[in-house]
Amino acid sequence: MKVCLNGEFYPAEAPLLTVQNRSFKWGDGLFETMKVFDGKLLLESLHFERLFISLKLLQIEASEHFTQTTLVQNILALCAENNCIDSARARLAVYRDEKNKSGYSIEAVPLDSKINQWTGEGQSVCLYPYARKSMDAFANVKSASYLPYVLAQKFAAEKGVDDALVLNAANFLCDSSRANIFLIKNDTVYTPALHQGCVNGVMRRVVMEEIKKLGYRLHHDEVSEEDLLRAGEVFLTNAIQIIRWVNRYKQATYSCEKTRKIFDAVAARIFS
Repeated sequence: MKVCLNGEFYPAEAPLLTVQNRSFKWGDGLFETMKVFDGKLLLESLHFERLFISLKLLQIEASEHFTQTTLVQNILALCAENNCIDSARARLAVYRDEKNKSGYSIEAVPLDSKINQWTGEGQSVCLYPYARKSMDAFANVKSASYLPYVLAQKFAAEKGVDDALVLNAANFLCDSSRANIFLIKNDTVYTPALHQGCVNGVMRRVVMEEIKKLGYRLHHDEVSEEDLLRAGEVFLTNAIQIIRWVNRYKQATYSCEKTRKIFDAVAARIFS
């Protein structure tokens, strides 16, 4: 297996970053997790739109060769090198270098194509009680400073559930350790708004657009734990897993009829 660092390819086990790297020292950077399928980077324009908006917000200047075209070429070349061009998880990490320019690394690992299919097995979730996500200007960025989500995922594993939900500073639902969250009640779909501190997920955007096309009402604002307990359906979204439905939270159980329809619409758009 190989990795890419600033356009050059190295063995994955090679020591490449120094202890002075700002992302390592202070979490001064961001990342994109993307899916490659059948030799194509899915949702490319949305990923790079978010990436460059985030760089501007963090005041990291794009270096000369840090362009969408070059990065996509490097991602696909790395997938080919690692024999996963048909189905891969690609992670692009960007850090601020000593000149305030964008340095970057790329990883690409094989991904089972079954992850693109609907699964009848629902997920169970819990609430992570030990962190509150901020709702400031940086809250929507996929920051390298990811500690609340790392610990939430660890907490879920310790509790024997699939994922853990994270609250914001006002004690409303924010997102999960690795996904955005949606609730369905009757014909209305609820999801935390960006001002609630959730990550500005690429798949979240796609799902919201398809929800509107299907004729459901979409409500994005504050979402409480009480809303979660009263929902008829709950699902999680990210760029890798697309949509995964939740079947249980505490004493509440959920169905997935409408979620399946939304999944089918989103999958048809992505893989068409």
